Amino acid sequence: MIFQYDELKECVQEDFERFYNMGYDEKQIFPAVLNEYAHGENYSPAENMCIHVFLVLNYREKGFITEPIVSKIKRLFSEESYDKIPFELGAESEKYITDLGFILDSE
Repeated sequence: MIFQYDELKECVQEDFERFYNMGYDEKQIFPAVLNEYAHGENYSPAENMCIHVFLVLNYREKGFITEPIVSKIKRLFSEESYDKIPFELGAESEKYITDLGFILDSE
């Protein structure tokens, strides 16, 4: 990951707000924000998962439906590389686990 966890979280929130303020609806924001990062250099499974988690947090704040993104997060967990995310995040893995736990526990 190029960004630190909190830096990426802030960037995703800014992108979310930018698309929201441009009039994108909840079905359009998710792919638009994800596309902002998916083609970047060194885009990793950890970055992908973190973006999904951050988007769910932003969607909840706006009262949007989160189920499609949460379902995708659960599907991503079935992929082999996603069990290595805490290792890739290193010291910041606790923040990720807390955010992810909040999402999964409240579904």
